[in-house]
Amino acid sequence: MAVITKIRNYSGLLIAVIGIGLAAFVLGDFLGYGPMRQQRFDVGRVEGTSIPFQHFEHRVSQQIDNWQAQTGVTSVGAREAFQFRQQVWNEMVREILLEEEFERLGLNVTAEELYDMIHGADPHPILVQSFTDPATGTYDPQQVIEFLRNFDRLDPNIRNQWVMLEQYMKEERREAKYHQLIGSSYIIPSAMAARDFKNRNTTADIRFVFKHHSDIPDSEVSVSDRELRRVYDENKHRFKQEASRGLKYVSLTVFPSDEDRENTLREITQLKNELAETENIQSFINSVSDQRFDPSYRPQGTLSPQIDPEIFDVPVGTIIGPYMEDNAYVVAKLVDAQMRPDSMRASHILIAYQGSMASGAETTLSRDEASQKADSILNVVRRNPGRFGALAVEFSADPTAAMNDGDLEWFRDGDMVAPFNEAVVEAATNSFLTVETDFGFHVVHVTGKSPLTKKVQVAKLTRNIEPGNRTFQEAYARISGFANELRNRKDFNAAAEAADLNVREAQRVGQMDLTLPGVDNGRRIIQWAFDEDTRTGNFSRIFELDDTFVVAQITNKRDEGIPSLDEIRGQIMAIAMQEKKMELIAQQMEEALAGGSLENLSSQLGLELLEAYDVTFTTTSLPEAGPEPRVIGKVAAMQEGEIKGPIKGNNGVFIVEVVWKSESVVPDDLTQVRRTMQNAFRNRVPAQAFQAIRANARIEDNRVMFF
Repeated sequence: MAVITKIRNYSGLLIAVIGIGLAAFVLGDFLGYGPMRQQRFDVGRVEGTSIPFQHFEHRVSQQIDNWQAQTGVTSVGAREAFQFRQQVWNEMVREILLEEEFERLGLNVTAEELYDMIHGADPHPILVQSFTDPATGTYDPQQVIEFLRNFDRLDPNIRNQWVMLEQYMKEERREAKYHQLIGSSYIIPSAMAARDFKNRNTTADIRFVFKHHSDIPDSEVSVSDRELRRVYDENKHRFKQEASRGLKYVSLTVFPSDEDRENTLREITQLKNELAETENIQSFINSVSDQRFDPSYRPQGTLSPQIDPEIFDVPVGTIIGPYMEDNAYVVAKLVDAQMRPDSMRASHILIAYQGSMASGAETTLSRDEASQKADSILNVVRRNPGRFGALAVEFSADPTAAMNDGDLEWFRDGDMVAPFNEAVVEAATNSFLTVETDFGFHVVHVTGKSPLTKKVQVAKLTRNIEPGNRTFQEAYARISGFANELRNRKDFNAAAEAADLNVREAQRVGQMDLTLPGVDNGRRIIQWAFDEDTRTGNFSRIFELDDTFVVAQITNKRDEGIPSLDEIRGQIMAIAMQEKKMELIAQQMEEALAGGSLENLSSQLGLELLEAYDVTFTTTSLPEAGPEPRVIGKVAAMQEGEIKGPIKGNNGVFIVEVVWKSESVVPDDLTQVRRTMQNAFRNRVPAQAFQAIRANARIEDNRVMFF
């Protein structure tokens, strides 16, 4: 129903930000012991602006509320929680950086602009999307007017969401102004437009010889320390890195033993006998099962294949099982069988009372007064059904009634809270009734039902097959033996071999990573690795992560910024060797080219004479050579019949001859060329402008200390 399943529909007006989680301070040092240290209480700083822990968690909580109201999900796993925190962090960083830009430029949105975005001829797209009738696909501005006219009577959460929507529209408009300001500053002189046209339309046919640097053996070149330092100084900016850690670790996952399976089967078999005798099935299932009682009625084809073929043909009270399902033993009991519709349609008028879930600050009715009011409205609509919509708008505590006259549209059997759902199932189409739920009293008009089909209500007693205490103790004893051996030997690999455990490695673990290879939730290990007291070579304590024990060792620590030459010596040496090889190839080509033609050069060096046609300045690669922008740029500046080289490219050295060239004629009117260039630039602004701001911002990220 609207107040239950639709009262939060307009949380979709916000940007559907999803967040979750209560913060966990997991600060520890080696083996979890040591003196308490002064803790910081901000999760980060952006250009000097602090993001306090409390403020960050408040934002997360707000987004939890929005997401839960929108989806109905009440809990989220650790992986999802971590991802949502990442999203909140990115949003807050973006907001702070852009707000600084907007204030510096004096960008703002006036009240008149906001009014025009809501009520003007061209309303904001998110408003159109949110107030579009899904049945007709049309936007009705009158719905917005009715929504705001009844604003003071709406649920406080709905009112708060509208305020947040307005704020979003204003911020989105400010950002659009900012992007437009940048885009409009891009001026294209005539000479620049002409050059772009010429580069894109001048074509050339070329011949070339190419030798890959890998064709020269490493043994034929050498690099001195001075040369290596020079190459490092010229290329170190390419290796700018985030802070990371190298880890090696062993993990021992605890799996159920045969004894655990037998014990679980024995337990559920005993409970099966109690299930057969109990009268309050729901309470029994909720007290002993690993899954709560599901009261819904299910049609054939929607149950587990182990019971679906037979449960529709047996008497009520029949028990099936134990059987295996998703690594659990299950016993199923047929509680009820009915002929029911798959979907229904109804309208309602909700009368809330003090203490009901739909009550607000303005609710004054007691339960008895609300019951009497619902009965009075029931009598009115039975006499005059045409007044139902007007009375819903006037009296219903469901805020969506102002826009839909209380119509809930079609809903599936089981979608509504049980009392409401069952009342509609049992009532005849076009009948009127009242029913009480946790939200208050509902005056209901049943307006439609699909054909009846047989459905069953099944109680499932589930016991997950999990490792028992003895199994955990044995696994812990094994990992403890490894840890003791590690302390004695101080050799991680040798200790792992002695304990018959496999060593895994992760070379570049970031401080906000969530997982390690083979370890789904490795945050506690990563927090330990980035603790300021953890040194290279340190061993961790035994981490218990769900059903997995892990012991890790730090193999290296990389700080944020430019790495030292020693850290990237291998990469720098590869670049230096490539340069030396290209110098050698260029020297060979110059000597061979003294013969006067590409054919001679090709013959002397044993290289294939290659051809490429219709080469333009925007060509991306050359045959057999791959991407070679430097070579293609040289071709663009060459004349027909000209030979140029050696040219050092990405992958080797080239000698190029332009065989034929078609020079383009620049038009007198360059308007379209300018427009194309301006549009290409403006399309890049929204993404690249913020990327540039963030890349040059001072951002201190302390989240690893908290999450």
